[in-house]
Amino acid sequence: MDVRRASVIVGTTALLLTGLAGVAPAASGATAAHYTIMDLGSLGTGDASVAKGVNNAGVVVGYSNPTTVTVHGFRWSSGVLTDLGTLPGGLFSWANAINDAGQIAGTADRPPVSYGYPVRWSASGAITDLGGTIDNELGVGNAIDPSGQVAGGQRPADSEGNPLGTLYRADGSRVDLGPSLGVANGINAAGQVVGEPSYIWRNGAVTFLPGFPGTGSTRATAINISGTVVGSAGAGQSDQAVRWEGTNPVGLGGVPGILHNTANAINAAGQIVGTADPLCTPCPAPRAWLWQAGTFALLDDLIPAGSGWSLQQANGINDRGQIVGAGLHNGHLRAYLLTPAYSVSVNFAPAGAQVPVGYRADTGAAYGPRAGGLTYGWNIDNSVNTRDRNAAGSPDQRYDTLNHMQKPSGANRWELALPSGRYLVHLVAGDPTAIDSTYRLTVEGQLTVSGTPTASQHWIEGTAVVTVTDGRLTVANGSGAVNDKVSYLDVTGA
Repeated sequence: MDVRRASVIVGTTALLLTGLAGVAPAASGATAAHYTIMDLGSLGTGDASVAKGVNNAGVVVGYSNPTTVTVHGFRWSSGVLTDLGTLPGGLFSWANAINDAGQIAGTADRPPVSYGYPVRWSASGAITDLGGTIDNELGVGNAIDPSGQVAGGQRPADSEGNPLGTLYRADGSRVDLGPSLGVANGINAAGQVVGEPSYIWRNGAVTFLPGFPGTGSTRATAINISGTVVGSAGAGQSDQAVRWEGTNPVGLGGVPGILHNTANAINAAGQIVGTADPLCTPCPAPRAWLWQAGTFALLDDLIPAGSGWSLQQANGINDRGQIVGAGLHNGHLRAYLLTPAYSVSVNFAPAGAQVPVGYRADTGAAYGPRAGGLTYGWNIDNSVNTRDRNAAGSPDQRYDTLNHMQKPSGANRWELALPSGRYLVHLVAGDPTAIDSTYRLTVEGQLTVSGTPTASQHWIEGTAVVTVTDGRLTVANGSGAVNDKVSYLDVTGA
């Protein structure tokens, strides 16, 4: 949620959703449908909606016009659009992010002043005002971690200046990140918070992220589980979408003729989505895009031809590769959900272990048919070598479980049946309780995970684009591996 929306009035809020409706759809060069697309609808007579976030269950949040002069946050799940409402007596709310537990971070106004304050909705839809008792401390709730911590910001009590970065703990207590840190835009499961000007905050320690030499401001918008940060950096008269490699900003590409480009979200596999927006009228229409494995693509080119869509914002992406945002659908500004034509996520764990949201369980059985029409498994039964650590240091359940790949008399190869073609594969190896390994895992013979864990980094991750020619995706031990352990993988069509 842009900090500029923290203090809105009725007239400007209506324009917030309807301002793009008159822009002509951009031409698309779509040749192949890599995604299906769903119009998530709208809440009422305002007939406009924007999607902001999606969790691994495919539940989407955003905001819509229930009337022409109000905005309410929404939750969409399995075809049902639910109005999340407002604080008591309020007129406006925006839902900006959702975690896998179904908790939602957002912003809502308090009567009678119509200023925004950070809020959190429970999985059941109950709203909690996180903004404290001082009316002048208006602010926003932009992101939420797996435990329910909300990252955002509030203005000082005198309401002077922009909101400062703030973290709202799961118990409702507030942590001010520091007087020089602007509003927080993202948070990951490791407790790393990012914001603007670009910084990473964790437990009071701050790392500032530079822009390009001799250029303007920077803005960090999101951070994934492995700590990769994305956002934008000034470059002359333009803004470039960037990914920081360490503290080095790397441009992601852009759209010819559009000067302002921002990366809005990144998933565990390193897929990045964003928006190229000229920020002027009349000008070319905004364009939504996807960056993965070094390739920049317009989303309009990845959906079915003749769909009636012109995709103008890409605001969120989950670890299964589903993308949400907003675009024109037959002339109406609507929230959308893109789902990859092929997507499978698998967690390796003992039978009976909690299965992470959006994932399939592999419990060590030999290769064979599984639920949901899938076929996968090991070269021999490997169930005796599964582990569920229940360790406090695991970022989430996917990182807490594993299966060994080099035990004596155990399995050393895992396969998934799928159509021959190209796939983006994200693979994670590690153990929250031990660092007694050298991880070297291959996918289709291509080294994808390579590294040695340390006391501060128990997991090694990798992402690769591979080509399957025999109808089976194969994960195996690479040369030099010692005590390989696999935690989870995500596979999407490339």
